[in-house]
Amino acid sequence: EVPSSTDAMVVLDTTGGGMGEKSRLDWLTRQFAKIDVQLVVRATDFNRFQDKLRRGAVQLYYLGWNADYPDPENFMFLLHGPEARLKGGENSSNYENPEYDRLFQQMKNMENSPERLAIIRRMNDILRQDAPWVFGLHPKSYTLGHRWLKNRKPNDVGNNILKYQRIDAADRASARDQWNAPVIWPLGLGALGL
Repeated sequence: EVPSSTDAMVVLDTTGGGMGEKSRLDWLTRQFAKIDVQLVVRATDFNRFQDKLRRGAVQLYYLGWNADYPDPENFMFLLHGPEARLKGGENSSNYENPEYDRLFQQMKNMENSPERLAIIRRMNDILRQDAPWVFGLHPKSYTLGHRWLKNRKPNDVGNNILKYQRIDAADRASARDQWNAPVIWPLGLGALGL
């Protein structure tokens, strides 16, 4: 559907989605319509989508990032001007702000300290003001573990936690004995019934 010349139009580029994607895009289209903006969804395959990002030929898009290491720099560099996708970097929004870029260079190799935290907070203030991204979601994960499983702290950054885990074999054997004690009263009841 082509909008009339008086309608505002925004284009969302996306890759073919999985389960629930159509419902989410339909909902998003309805939300934009509430403010008299027509959302045009252009679904493409992943390679074409990446090409559009490299050329800066997108208006709105969804993209995610999994941290490689637990440091704010691992996310802040995604909006560092010299890392713009048009320049071959990972800054897909091609966002540039001289103050943010200066603060990033200052912060990126600093040791954790109150000064570094103050710089990161200032960078966050700049991002909130400029809004190069709309932060969509922050997933939470929950896991259960037995008391005898030690050194286990699942997280979304490191997936190599298996090598740090250990099992308290004595506690595990004790728990198994307690939980798996034979229940013999049904045998007596069955014998009595016979």
